[in-house]
Amino acid sequence: LEFSDFRPRMRPLAREEGEDAQREMRRTLGRSDIPAFTGRDIRQLGFRYRGKNNPFSWSGASNSGWSNFYLALDYIKVYRSQPEPEFVYLSDARIPPVVNDVMVKHDLHRLVTTSSSDSGTSYSIIDEERAKKANEAMGRSEEETYFKYMGEEMIKKSGLSYTIIRVAGYNADLGTDSSAVRLQKMNKDITAISRIDLAQVISSALLTPNACNLVLYMTKAKQRGVLDGDIWQKFARLRLENENEPAPFQ
Repeated sequence: LEFSDFRPRMRPLAREEGEDAQREMRRTLGRSDIPAFTGRDIRQLGFRYRGKNNPFSWSGASNSGWSNFYLALDYIKVYRSQPEPEFVYLSDARIPPVVNDVMVKHDLHRLVTTSSSDSGTSYSIIDEERAKKANEAMGRSEEETYFKYMGEEMIKKSGLSYTIIRVAGYNADLGTDSSAVRLQKMNKDITAISRIDLAQVISSALLTPNACNLVLYMTKAKQRGVLDGDIWQKFARLRLENENEPAPFQ
């Protein structure tokens, strides 16, 4: 359950607390100025179990009426207030901006696109021609792209604050000024980047809150000398774009 989905609810009051206490609680919950629930307000987490609502577990023969039960939890995620990224992950630029569940073929260790035809549904490797060129330049396989994507998913679910940078490859070019670096949301016109430029982007990401929990593509600008801000300002623009757009359907 997301914290934003939590709503205040009136607990059943004991009979001895009286009708005045019940009216006061109803009046309090009816106010419009109740603050929204936030995770940092949590001090204790508990679960209440009512056996009478479960006829298969209620035991009227015992003195208390309560019986044993179990509660299965998939995981509990702790939200922390970490303003800057704790982890920078270098991923594969062949991963598209949006990956749906049907595109992830765990049995093949591939990311695929689907296309419908009269004979049914067929699968093909994402951007096959483009991936072939990237493989020749970097020696990467489609299987590596799959595991890069799975690494992204593990980081997103880890509870760490992160920055995921998707790149198409590296070269040994000398470092340039920030105008030669492009940070973008889409995987358009992605080329290999200088290792020195990448190191600058990583070090900047670790020091700016605007890079926190961002997934971006890094490439080389087509034209040098275009004054579009330093690396920190580029992160700020990406943050603003993410906040102004709704999250894609997964």
